[in-house]
Amino acid sequence: MNTNKYSYMGVVMSTRSEPASRWTVLTIAFGTFMCSFDLNAVNMALPLIQAHFRASTAMVEWVVVAYLLVLSASLLGFGRLADMMGHKKIYLAGAFAFVASSLLCALSVTMEWLIAYVAVQGLAAAMMMSSSNAIIVSAVPASGRGRALAFNAVAVALASCAGPALGGLIASSSLGWQGVYLVNLPLGLAVAALTAGLVREGERNPNARFDSKGCLLVAGLLVAAILPLDLMSNGAAGPLALGLIFAAAVLAVAVLAATLVFVERRSAQPILDLGLFKNRIFVAGNAAATAFYVSEFALVFAAPFFLQRFEGLTPTAAGLAMLPMSLALMATAPIAGAFSDRIDGRVLGCAGMIIVALSELAFGFRVVQGDALARLAAFAGLGIGTGLFTAPNNSAVMGSAPADRRGVAGATLATMRNVGMVLGEAIAAMLLGAIMGARGSKLGDAAGGAGWAASFEAAMQVVCCVAAAFALLAAALAALRSPVANGMAARSIAAGSEPGTR
Repeated sequence: MNTNKYSYMGVVMSTRSEPASRWTVLTIAFGTFMCSFDLNAVNMALPLIQAHFRASTAMVEWVVVAYLLVLSASLLGFGRLADMMGHKKIYLAGAFAFVASSLLCALSVTMEWLIAYVAVQGLAAAMMMSSSNAIIVSAVPASGRGRALAFNAVAVALASCAGPALGGLIASSSLGWQGVYLVNLPLGLAVAALTAGLVREGERNPNARFDSKGCLLVAGLLVAAILPLDLMSNGAAGPLALGLIFAAAVLAVAVLAATLVFVERRSAQPILDLGLFKNRIFVAGNAAATAFYVSEFALVFAAPFFLQRFEGLTPTAAGLAMLPMSLALMATAPIAGAFSDRIDGRVLGCAGMIIVALSELAFGFRVVQGDALARLAAFAGLGIGTGLFTAPNNSAVMGSAPADRRGVAGATLATMRNVGMVLGEAIAAMLLGAIMGARGSKLGDAAGGAGWAASFEAAMQVVCCVAAAFALLAAALAALRSPVANGMAARSIAAGSEPGTR
């Protein structure tokens, strides 16, 4: 069968002569970008949302956490439903639900309703993201499958960086914070129209069974990990209470994790494929991705408050200040993706995480305070580091999975990514709330006073140190991969065979 080549962001992809494959990848990447962009754009609007509803730090945190928590908890479940009912059907339903829930978010009159609608939006995003990799795998031949999946992953990384910049511009417009949700209406309808017209339904598995016990245990595990961080974020609890909350959380997570492993091992069709976790490359890559997103989203949550409340920038100026991160990522990711097939991907990943850690420390130790050029360099460093790490790591994870389990591998990677995001947001909110509360201030207090500024600066320093520590942890985990993992994966995908496990 004839093949031709085309390029996405500098990455050459081979496909069959059917143009449908090309448009399918672009359509799914567009939808992935939309879901990820919305989350990052909302981060820049958090100070405005907090002021509008006069909400506490713990409450405003849930505008993001509710989305990520529901998304993470339901990804695997919707993935199984899509296997049973059809990936296109679930994806298309998710696109329409995303549009409807975004409109409801913009019309919210109380903080409680906004959080409820954001949770529905998370469900809609899970319907789309759980099917995205499977749709690509069905549409693209084996020789171009790995690169197509990597392109979809780049859409997530690009949205993570472009979201704050564009979100600041939208939030500072006449639409206000509601605009970050209203922009989803034309985007979501476009994704739905393209999906309906261009994406073909793949094969369904009528023999698949829904693992309800596994889904509930995964959801419970995430809630047990996240909710205690929210309880600790108000800064009102004493050391003893904080210690008890932490101990209870660790115990609950351990019990639920053990129960999940026990149940899934005995399930005929488990929602979580434990067999993949025997692969060192797969485990190390997923763990590294989780640590990286904890690092990134801890800073992403704190950065809008730093720029707008501490530095006194407008939402527009704050968004533009973060723009170098987007531009640096766009320039770096395609290059890193190409080189990861030729050289040791561990070198790129470790170098990227060291750059991210140094950039985050610059925010915590007065390097960028009041210095626009230093801020530009620090945000550019975050983008460069993200680009160097993301493409090689995702390529190694997806290349390490057997061909018949790449869909599950993609869903697992997406789940770990979102778990990292929600943990990063929750940890940052907890640290900001607890440290500022111990100093007699709150994040939602009127900024400008010396007391508030000193409290925020101390809390920001801790947040940045913790974020940098997770970036270095991601570097260490990435180093555990095989030195030839990326090259082997690329050659195996190109040949249409399964990469070996190790």
